Amino acid sequence: MSFRRFAAVTIPLLGLLGCSKKVPGPKPLYAIVRFENLSGDPSLDWIGRAATELLSSSLSTAMDGVVLTPSSFARVAKALGPRPATAPGISTQRQEAVAAGANHIVSGYIAQVGGTLRLHAADEDLTSGKITRLVSGSGSQPVAALMALAKQLSPTAKPFATGDSEALRLYSAALESTPATGTGLLEQALQKDPNFGPAWVLLAAIKVAESDAAGARETIAAARTHNLTELDKANLDVQTASLAGNPQAKTAALKRLTALTPGDTTLLQAVADSETKAGAFVDAAADWRRLAELVPADADAWNQLGYNQSWAGNYAAAVVAHQQYARLRPNEANPLDSLGDVQFMNRKYAEAAKSYWTANAKNPGFERYLDLYKAAWAKFRAGDKAGADKAFEQFRATRANPNNPGLVLLQADWLYRTGRKDEAVKLLRDSTTEGSNPVVKANAYSQLAVWDLVAGNRAAAAKDSVAAGQPTTPVAVIIRIATMPSASASEWASRVNSMLAAPNLAGIRRLALGYALILDGKTAASIPVWEEVARTSAATDFALQSMVQIVKGTKPKLALIPNPDAVNQFAVLYGDL
Repeated sequence: MSFRRFAAVTIPLLGLLGCSKKVPGPKPLYAIVRFENLSGDPSLDWIGRAATELLSSSLSTAMDGVVLTPSSFARVAKALGPRPATAPGISTQRQEAVAAGANHIVSGYIAQVGGTLRLHAADEDLTSGKITRLVSGSGSQPVAALMALAKQLSPTAKPFATGDSEALRLYSAALESTPATGTGLLEQALQKDPNFGPAWVLLAAIKVAESDAAGARETIAAARTHNLTELDKANLDVQTASLAGNPQAKTAALKRLTALTPGDTTLLQAVADSETKAGAFVDAAADWRRLAELVPADADAWNQLGYNQSWAGNYAAAVVAHQQYARLRPNEANPLDSLGDVQFMNRKYAEAAKSYWTANAKNPGFERYLDLYKAAWAKFRAGDKAGADKAFEQFRATRANPNNPGLVLLQADWLYRTGRKDEAVKLLRDSTTEGSNPVVKANAYSQLAVWDLVAGNRAAAAKDSVAAGQPTTPVAVIIRIATMPSASASEWASRVNSMLAAPNLAGIRRLALGYALILDGKTAASIPVWEEVARTSAATDFALQSMVQIVKGTKPKLALIPNPDAVNQFAVLYGDL
């Protein structure tokens, strides 16, 4: 954007600023984007980046809303692609700012009159599309000019981490340099101002990213000898946890950091994601709510909030979150699908069936007709067996493809678990005739072997397992082991440890032992095995997590959401969850 165009956009609005009437709207979320250098002096280009850093920091607690951090832009920029170093800030960072949730963009330009720097800024309300104010500040040095501008944007703007313009220049250049170049620039900046906390943090982060553990520890230790802010210390704590390779400590450090940087929406999202993966659903729900409140139009935040509220045991709040998600995306199927999932998990089967059915009507092809399958199970659990079969048949018709080897197994699973065991067995036996697809044949015999074991016919199970052929998948390996002759719990452990001795098979080894013990009637002995499986599995792998409750004789709090793309050949062991 040229100066002429900038002026044409902003100057005619000057007369409107004083008479515009404020209309209540969402709380401001500011993004301060890179300033443009219109001074004609290329040596001042760095001030464009410095403006983002200094103003975002100085105004972080001084505006009438939250100010996004530059690091929030950086995380979004990684997803959107690299920014050309010579590109003007407002044109390239606008997309990043909007993606990070901003509804106000502060942009500006750099001018020079004699030996004085003059900085001009405009605050654009993205909701109304209007410029709400124009301000300027000047000074003989860049830091002084930037702070003068900050004071015009808010009288309560706080001093920046350094008052040394040369240190700020070196730091700004490092932000847009390669790690090798950036390291030297940061070391020079710290010679200018040893108390420049953000420079210490960036230098430590570079060394951690470059796997220079010794250098990172030395940098962090040196940094802590200086006068740092709580924010700088929290950032160093994150790097320390990264060095230690401790995910829990890193998540805790990041969570402390989010409390000090409410404007870093992408960091907050990353923390909420990590809490979800760790199974800290109460904490995750709280952070997803914070994000949804910061960026009310972020549909995904409401969606994730709904799931985490449900996993945390707060069904009513989960429904409210998904209803808000639906209001933001009224023409999409996913909000209804998500609401159906929450209802299904909480065994509100009739309500879930309605949500899934409506989602399918809104977008029949969504996720390959996934909602028809979910609706079938919801109807069955709600007692509508005729409606369930109708929904399943509609779903099956969408997958009727000779190149779909999983369809027979899916259909047999449906018949077996809805009470038609003989039909299910016949369907699988018929699929193993001469000339059958080898994959279909192997899956069918493996499933039959599990059903044989459930029926107490270990001899038939062994026969079917052998007929399945050489195991080529972890599930087939587990089934082959489970069909071995009955044995004591200690003998089962010895067998599994011997057959799956390789270190990289530890996960399969635990699962094989757990299923073998259950299918041999040794449920009590399987409890510590399943507790270990749950401890080492993803917290959101609810099928495996549920087995701990099942083997202990209690019903899991949440029902498992049906998934047609991952038929669980052991699903019969889970019962009606």
